[in-house]
Amino acid sequence: MQILVRRSGGFAGLSRGWRIDTDADPDGWSDLVDAVPRAARQPVAPVPDDYVWTITVASTTVRVPGRVLDGPLAALVERVRTEGEPD
Repeated sequence: MQILVRRSGGFAGLSRGWRIDTDADPDGWSDLVDAVPRAARQPVAPVPDDYVWTITVASTTVRVPGRVLDGPLAALVERVRTEGEPD
């Protein structure tokens, strides 16, 4: 399964991305992938210069403001950034 994480916004408004194929090493990914919400989150008021994280797992894409990125989603983002390749 392909997981794509993209960070945009911030002070400079730059965008960076990371990608990983979990088929090569499937251990430990299922709990993190299961944490990706399938329904829309409650809207959060924008904050200037905050990052926005876009997480795509298979056909599901969610956008999460940086200030509310926590728990399993934060762990998923960190693992993709650490183990994945720049996109």
